Amino acid sequence: MQLLECALAVFARRGLSGAHHAEIAEQAGVSVSTVFVYFPTREKLVVAVLDEVERFLIDMAERAHDSAEPAAEVFRTHLAAFAASVNTHRNHARVWLDWSTAIREEVWPRYMKFQERIVRTLTATIERGQREGDVAPTVDPEGDARLIVASAQMIAQMTFTEQSEAKIDHFMETVLAAALGFRCATAAVIGCRHKVTSE
Repeated sequence: MQLLECALAVFARRGLSGAHHAEIAEQAGVSVSTVFVYFPTREKLVVAVLDEVERFLIDMAERAHDSAEPAAEVFRTHLAAFAASVNTHRNHARVWLDWSTAIREEVWPRYMKFQERIVRTLTATIERGQREGDVAPTVDPEGDARLIVASAQMIAQMTFTEQSEAKIDHFMETVLAAALGFRCATAAVIGCRHKVTSE
């Protein structure tokens, strides 16, 4: 819906507490009353915007983790998709960043539920990786899933500040190595595997 896209743009610019119907109407080129037809209250407006951000990020996670690839590859795909989305869906990313730090807002409990859903998805992939032998058995699946989730903040910041893709990739690989306890079992650590086999 075009109106929702305009609402996302305003929320991205003004923040969760600063966006209002009038500015969305101006952004969309419609009357304020038209915005109220679709979003009768400010609460419904906030809910609609957060619904879209949540849908977008959960769909991304579920697509990445619905795969039989080794766990490290699944995480690499997920993080790469997230990093790319910060450029392709900047409004989603900005609203998500604001939402993730809105501790005093009424939206915080909803954010925590959303985050826990992502954590559960990542935890399941880590546990599968442990069963299949490409994630270290010493890894704490839930704790390290949280580490990967936390890294998304820095990936977004690095992307917004136009750090090079090489730096962002290096950061993601470092996070995954720490979180998954790599045992040189994936294509991305082929250099490590080569070193092990040549010694």
